[in-house]
Amino acid sequence: MGKDNRLIKSNMLFTLFISLSEYLSGAGLLGYNPSDSPVLSYLMSTAFLHLILTILAALVIICAAIIFFTLKLRKKNRELRDKNLEIEEINSELQKTIEELKAQKSLITREYHESDKFLNNLIQSAEDAISFYDRDWNLKYANPAFYSIIGYDRESYRSTEVIHPDDRDYFERRVKELKEKGIFNSEVRLQHKDGHYITLSTRSVAVRDDAGEILGSLTISRDITKFKQIYEDLLKANLEAETSNRLKTSFLANISHEIRTPLNSVIGFSNLLLSDDISQEMKEEYVEHINHNSEKLLQIIGDIIDLSRLESSQIEISYEETSVSEIVNEVVEEARKEIRRNEKSITLNVQNQFQDNCDLIFTDRVWLKRVLSHIMDNAVKFTLDGSIVFSYLKENEDLVFSVKDTGIGIGKENLVNIFEEFRQEIEGHHRPFEGLGIGLTLAKEVIDRMGGKISVESEKGIGSEFRFSIPYRPAGSTKARVKSMATEQDSKLLNWSSKKCLIVDDNKDVLIYLARILTDTKIEVLKARSGLEAIKTINEVPDLDIVILDMQMPEMNGIEVTKEIRKINKKIPIIAQTAFIFEDDKDIILQAGCDACLIKPIRKEHLLTMMSSFL
Repeated sequence: MGKDNRLIKSNMLFTLFISLSEYLSGAGLLGYNPSDSPVLSYLMSTAFLHLILTILAALVIICAAIIFFTLKLRKKNRELRDKNLEIEEINSELQKTIEELKAQKSLITREYHESDKFLNNLIQSAEDAISFYDRDWNLKYANPAFYSIIGYDRESYRSTEVIHPDDRDYFERRVKELKEKGIFNSEVRLQHKDGHYITLSTRSVAVRDDAGEILGSLTISRDITKFKQIYEDLLKANLEAETSNRLKTSFLANISHEIRTPLNSVIGFSNLLLSDDISQEMKEEYVEHINHNSEKLLQIIGDIIDLSRLESSQIEISYEETSVSEIVNEVVEEARKEIRRNEKSITLNVQNQFQDNCDLIFTDRVWLKRVLSHIMDNAVKFTLDGSIVFSYLKENEDLVFSVKDTGIGIGKENLVNIFEEFRQEIEGHHRPFEGLGIGLTLAKEVIDRMGGKISVESEKGIGSEFRFSIPYRPAGSTKARVKSMATEQDSKLLNWSSKKCLIVDDNKDVLIYLARILTDTKIEVLKARSGLEAIKTINEVPDLDIVILDMQMPEMNGIEVTKEIRKINKKIPIIAQTAFIFEDDKDIILQAGCDACLIKPIRKEHLLTMMSSFL
């Protein structure tokens, strides 16, 4: 195809040359006719022809070159135009790609910024301490919680030694574990700026590069001081509960022994009294044994009930005018009886350092006597021979009592627990001494409620000294008390032959017992076995002088009977008798309309004294 084009172009040039020669010759370009001069004609025909031919050849060559390069240029232009189109398309694609890359970059930058901001806010707001360490284990960064937990700022923390002395190896252990395992979990104690120590639970992980080399570490710490304290408290409570259960089990075993032992004497000697061949002296001895063991039973039951009241916080302290010397004399006399009964060679001395005009005080007579009795009983029980010194005095604004013995003493390791319930230095079936282990517990609780303090000093094999104090509350002169005592002695000579008494109780034995107590007073006794029978009697006998009413009866209890009696007779004295001894029960009884309350078992002197106040 290219060769044909070149042939066509050569023919076109030759034709152009012939046409040009004919035109020059015919046109008379030089203004003369070449045939006019042969020479000139020849010259012209030869030289000029060559010139013309040369020029024409040059023109042809030039035209050919122009045409060739023009065609070449056009081709190149077409190629360049095609290339430009391709380049423009490529540029357009590149521009789109660039725009997409810019959009992706902007999105990635925004996401990275948001992620970085989120992580930063997360670290900054975290309650747990977050800290970063470099490859040399130096602290590089820590969030605010890290410093707030220990109360320091960044600068003061770096210059302060806060780790607990017993946890100094924490950092060494952390480095070792991170190098070996890449993770380290532990607890560490740090000293707070305020001075107290806090416990942190820490978890550290090693940060490594692609080659596995450690770049540093990240540690997350949590303050577990409160949880640690709660855990320790739970452990302590669990231990105390287990100890308490063990002690209560031992206590229940002791109760069985402590109740059955005196009960065995009561039943045994009561049966011996039925014999016909015993002398009066032996009868008196048996009765004395029965009375003594009955008192022990009452004391045991009272201690158990008081323990229940102690655990339910129902021990109440009531204040009345009381003679200190009277209480001391009663306690000392009971202690001497116990010494004689057990045939112990113990000397009991009483040191009264109290002034006579200070003898009367306001206190709870019953509880004070019981506290002294518990302490004195222990002194007699644990002293095989030697001496016991009982002293009391007024010291500043307190009344101080002291009981010092030369008994077996208490080991120092047991002094801390001596006032805890059910505690005894020797426990189990091999213990050499009787007791429930609650006497000193009750004594401490009562003294605390009286606003006093109790302490003990003891040495094994040498003896013990119990000392307690209560606030001194003066009540009056001793002379007034002596006059009152004389009046009480006169009340023993009673003659109520003109009086009538109604005893209400569903228990036949109680009715017989109370009626027998009142026989010597010559009072007329009427009996009722139920509330309905009591109300019927009151309606039939309007001139009754006093009613002794049991609180716990079937059909109608004492409270209901009292309310019915008050509808019939509002003035007749009603003395309640009950085995319930809580203060709330007593208040309910008095609020129902009773005038006084006697606690079972009822003693003769208590009943007569109470009735004397109304008759």
